[in-house]
Amino acid sequence: MKFIALLFFSCLLINCGTKKSTTTYYNENVYEEKANYVVYDPLPEEDKIYFSKKLEVDKDEIINGKLYKFIKEWEGTKYVYGGETKQGIDCSALMQHLYREVYNCDLPRTAEQMGLDKRFHLFKLTKNLEEGDLVFFRITDEKIISHVGIYLKNNKFFNANLAGGASISDLKSNYWRKFYVVSGRLKNGKKNE
Repeated sequence: MKFIALLFFSCLLINCGTKKSTTTYYNENVYEEKANYVVYDPLPEEDKIYFSKKLEVDKDEIINGKLYKFIKEWEGTKYVYGGETKQGIDCSALMQHLYREVYNCDLPRTAEQMGLDKRFHLFKLTKNLEEGDLVFFRITDEKIISHVGIYLKNNKFFNANLAGGASISDLKSNYWRKFYVVSGRLKNGKKNE
């Protein structure tokens, strides 16, 4: 009887210790989360250092290689209202390209349409922002939302604007803080569906 109890207890310990995780770490640069089908590509060390300086964070926080490769490729592109190419692009077209390439998700064409998209959960508090959230602004009197960018880290976001073209801006600057309206996160955090 003691043998059967010992055998049962051993099996129970073995089964408890073999619970499978949905997260797999291959190395420090690649992260795969199977639940949401998000795969982070490796990013060269010099790019991690570049973005860590831009965002004022530790280089180990720069994980999503696909996102930062996209930003590096488009950074410096001049702003052109209605533009959709590397010869000139506007804020919403830039977000369309980014979400399609990085998250495999198609967005509407305008910032206003993105802000009204029912796939997004909207929230006001900037302290709740996470990398990949959209940030919306009202710069003109014409619309509730007239500008959009993507949140990165440490109050920094990537957008296309008149002053700097496709560039990283600071959400806490007087200019952007004045025009900020709301942020949006795809429901369930599944940007690639």
